[in-house]
Amino acid sequence: MNFRAIRGTGVGLVEEKQPTDCLQRIRDIYSRLNTAERKAAQYILENPGDIIHYSITEVAENSSVSETTIFRLCNKLGYRGYQELKISLAGTLIEPIQNIHEEIKENDDMYIIMNKVFTSNQYSMKKTLDVNEAKTLAEAVKFMLKARQILFFGMGGSGAIAFDAYHKFIRTGIECSVHTDSHLQAMFAAMAKKNDVVMAISNSGSNKDLVEAIGLARKNEAKIIAITGNPRSPLTKVSDLVLVSFGQESMFRSEAMESRLSALMLIDCLYAGVALQRKEETLATLGKIREGIATKRF
Repeated sequence: MNFRAIRGTGVGLVEEKQPTDCLQRIRDIYSRLNTAERKAAQYILENPGDIIHYSITEVAENSSVSETTIFRLCNKLGYRGYQELKISLAGTLIEPIQNIHEEIKENDDMYIIMNKVFTSNQYSMKKTLDVNEAKTLAEAVKFMLKARQILFFGMGGSGAIAFDAYHKFIRTGIECSVHTDSHLQAMFAAMAKKNDVVMAISNSGSNKDLVEAIGLARKNEAKIIAITGNPRSPLTKVSDLVLVSFGQESMFRSEAMESRLSALMLIDCLYAGVALQRKEETLATLGKIREGIATKRF
């Protein structure tokens, strides 16, 4: 068993367990390393798959530090030497990292903050890829290809995602509109026709106004595609298709902040699917859009 330290307290000794994940250990102590050690640590964080095949000399040369620095870093990480670090790192890479979503700590410097945020977002997007079936996205594409119009509904933070979706799909030549106001959502939902598509975006899936507007669209036989972080929410119960945008909560970031990237990825997939099926229309519309935008540039 590995221990970070054994510290004294008023009630005896407390053993602090060292994380078993080699990369997590590096991120935990990064802010306490000296300049040379940070260079080596950063090289390991950015090239973990290569490290397990490199000698200590190769790592030292590639990170522009001395072998002594590498050995000292290993000791600070709780390893008896470079070989033990390599073994630990290999175990981390072979098995999926379970605790990949790490809290940002007050003493983290910007490199570690960037590392944690990017790693966490990558994990959420991978989870989104895993929980959504290709056939569900394919069915959503079919709905959109048959639609007279696509209505994008979202409120609050989800409203920005709805605008992004609208910004993409106008390129397909399909009539589109975006609505982030609950009254306008109700109005356009009430005017929807059979086979029109409403894409409802809500991380919680519990927005009462949004769910009520979807109910109006369903009465007119519009197709409802939900993008939400909660697959058991009220929104999913009134939707024809549900796509899940995975996200996790942390101290400084809400679940919605992280799941928005997953939602954007799902929308990109849908846009690509529709654009491929409407190749001629999309290319023609893109040409017109580029001509219009060209007048706005020097």
